[in-house]
This record gives sequence, C-alpha cells and structure tokens, in this order.
Amino acid sequence: MNKLKETTEILTLKINNITMDDLIDELMDELKTETKNIIFTPNSEIVVRAYDDPEYARILNSADYLVPDGAGLLLAAKILGEPLPERVAGYDLMRNLLHKVSDKDYSVYFLGGKPGIIDLAVKNVKEELPEINMAGFHHGYLDRSDKKEIVKEINRIKPDLLFVGMGVPLQEEFFDTNFHNLDIKLGLAVGGSFDVLAGHTERAPLWMQKMYLEWFYRLLQEPKRIGRMLALPRFLMLVFKERFGL
Repeated sequence: MNKLKETTEILTLKINNITMDDLIDELMDELKTETKNIIFTPNSEIVVRAYDDPEYARILNSADYLVPDGAGLLLAAKILGEPLPERVAGYDLMRNLLHKVSDKDYSVYFLGGKPGIIDLAVKNVKEELPEINMAGFHHGYLDRSDKKEIVKEINRIKPDLLFVGMGVPLQEEFFDTNFHNLDIKLGLAVGGSFDVLAGHTERAPLWMQKMYLEWFYRLLQEPKRIGRMLALPRFLMLVFKERFGL
C-alpha cells in the first residue's frame, strides 16, 4: 500500500501527493534500509484502464508509491478539488535515480525494451554515467519460462534498483507476480523509457511538456497510437462525472 498518507483519489487510483524532489529524497533514504519499494507512474490512459479493470486497479494501488506521470492527472486533480503539486514523470524519475546512485554503492538492472534497443540504452547510460554499477540487463520479450529464469538471474545478481519497461500492463503484472520474490530494494515500472535512453524515441520539447502537449508529440511520432489516445477524452468525461455526479 501507499506509504505516504497524503493521496488524491482519481477514479479508482490513489495518487501520492508528492513532489519529485521529496520522492527522490525519500527513496534514497529507503535505499539505506532493508525496505523494499515498488513505484508505478500512471497516466490518463492507465487510469482509464484501471477504471475498467478492477484487478489492474488493485495491482496499481498495491504499489508503495503511485505518482502522476501524465499532466492529465494534474488537471483531473484540480477538477476534483484535490490538486497535486507537480507531475512526476516515470522517465524523469528514472533518470534522477540513475544520477543519484551513479557515484554510490548501489547497483542497477534494466529489464525491458526490444533486443538491441536495451543494449543501446545501457551503452548510452554507461557513457553518460561511467561510474554507474550496471549489474545486468535483458530485453523484455519473454515467455513464462524466460521470466522465471530472469527472476533467478536477478536474485543471483541482487541489484538494488530494478527498472522494468515492458509496457502496460505487462510491467505492472510482472512486479505483482514477482516482487515479493525478487531480491531488490527498489522496483520502478518505466514504460517506453528504454527507447528514449537508446535514442530510438525522442521526448517532447520542454515547452510542449509544460503546455501538457507531450501526448500530441508522441502521437506525431507514432500515429498508430491514435486508438489509445481515445482514452483521453473518456478520462476527462469520467472525471467530470465523478466531480459533478453527472
């Protein structure tokens, strides 16, 4: 369950009311202990999926930290009268953690992405942060037996931080199934972040992020996402329905 008491409930999910800096500080303190933490970073599309799928909502709400990746959640929180302080994007959270642990005695494991893409992501991270302890990595195209072997490998290596980018909902389901058996301290679901680290996908310019237009930039890069984007107007409709009892 969420470790922070302050949450904003958006449809079926309890989102932590926390800034990026405060979250990083808390996680770095937690890494010094034997505590295990799991973090999910839902956006509007994920909130709608959880609304339609109670089991998926349970998985998300079981995380120790559930933070708002998408700007749509900030808008929804305002509409609901319980504003969130800022967006805590999964990609930014991952990068901040990598920088924080790069010169410390913590190890990192990357799991996810396509074969080749994950290799390039690791290469780029090592070039940027040469002191980082990259304990291991593996692509995310796994069948059931592969996942069992990966869990064994991770437990043999015992990385402190495990970043999993398998896409929604596979990455959250992987943590839900395996987290208690994984010998790690922190697990973070990172979506398509390995594609960005590899240079395969570009993030939206900062001005578009600030104007809540990152979704539009991604749509321009990947027109096939148009079907998934239909969740956005439904998300707002559901939020208004909850706020005003429509």
